[in-house]
Amino acid sequence: MIGKIRLVYDELSKSDKLIADYFLEHKKDVVSMSIQQVAEGAGTSSASVSRFVQKVFGLSFADTKIELAMSMEAEEDPGSLFEWSLDFEQVPAALQNGMRCVFEDTLKMNKLADLDEIAGVLAKADTIYLFGVGASGIVAQDLTQKLIKLGKKAIYTHDSNLGTINSSLCTDKDAVIAISNSGLTREVLVPARKASSQGAKLIAICGTMKNKLCDISDYRIIVPNNEPRIIRLTSMFARYGQFFVIDLLFIGIAKKLSDNPEELMEKYKDILTELK
Repeated sequence: MIGKIRLVYDELSKSDKLIADYFLEHKKDVVSMSIQQVAEGAGTSSASVSRFVQKVFGLSFADTKIELAMSMEAEEDPGSLFEWSLDFEQVPAALQNGMRCVFEDTLKMNKLADLDEIAGVLAKADTIYLFGVGASGIVAQDLTQKLIKLGKKAIYTHDSNLGTINSSLCTDKDAVIAISNSGLTREVLVPARKASSQGAKLIAICGTMKNKLCDISDYRIIVPNNEPRIIRLTSMFARYGQFFVIDLLFIGIAKKLSDNPEELMEKYKDILTELK
């Protein structure tokens, strides 16, 4: 549940962010507090807290406390990784917990039926163009390699200028995967917009639903951004979520291309035979 607050945080009003901040900072206390106490702590009214939980969770305040208590352990803050008081022996467990939270939140925020439909679009596309820079570029490159192994024509380049030029080649028979946590990365947004204007199906993988990239996309996949706000050394959790999503898509595409995974492997092995 805390992950859901992080997901919608940037879209909240200023007054709702006061309540969101209080939930994030005092989640263990909220479980035993009255709505009046939460309102006082957040510097707002009981009515505002009631509207907030209904808007974010679709629940009453009483039901929100029950759900929050039940999910508390499962949704332990990934930011605990950066509590330097932790012994190094505790870090693997904290990392595993953070990854699990991201995977679970990603599944909550995206319908499997939608992911399956997207896999179908990609399976039918003549060419799949991928755009992403930085950490998202690593994810885009990984999926490109996987798609090629399935026999799909997939194109990705680290050079953002060349990537933009590539977008001019897109047609209505192609598909585009644009990866940007913020949905605002210019090197991703510009070629994605160009490709979409030429009829290519545009699939956005972002950290929130409301941004420029999602606004122009045909399909949207949300990967919750669970990075601790105190210190952000790298987008590790967002990256784990992105890899989780592209692996789901990869398996979905493979299943649509063939009912026999061995058949796909044999085609791949045949291509590499001459190198041995």
